[in-house]
Amino acid sequence: MDLTKRVGMNIRTIRKSQNMTIDALAEKCDFQSPYLSDVERGERNITLQTLNRILDALQVEPGSVLIPDSSKTTEERENIKEELLKILFNTLEDKDEGDIRMLLNISNEIFGRFNKN
Repeated sequence: MDLTKRVGMNIRTIRKSQNMTIDALAEKCDFQSPYLSDVERGERNITLQTLNRILDALQVEPGSVLIPDSSKTTEERENIKEELLKILFNTLEDKDEGDIRMLLNISNEIFGRFNKN
């Protein structure tokens, strides 16, 4: 994964782990929401000044979006995993039982296929 996409993905993960909408982050950074959406998808090659504004708004250190996953400690990876699980739980919280069962079946099918290879 290239650095632009990794940084964008990490920004999104941090933003969501803070239960912050993209509109709220945009307001804190004084950017437009569509611009930040492009950043999070890795479709914008941002300047260091832009990155600094985003990091200040999220109140995180540069390493949190720049360190490749492979260089993170076990504790950092576990923290990220916990954040992602919280995001997943929050996404599913308002879904009905049928939707959750469908997602569970799909994930079991996907991971079952990966485990067979």
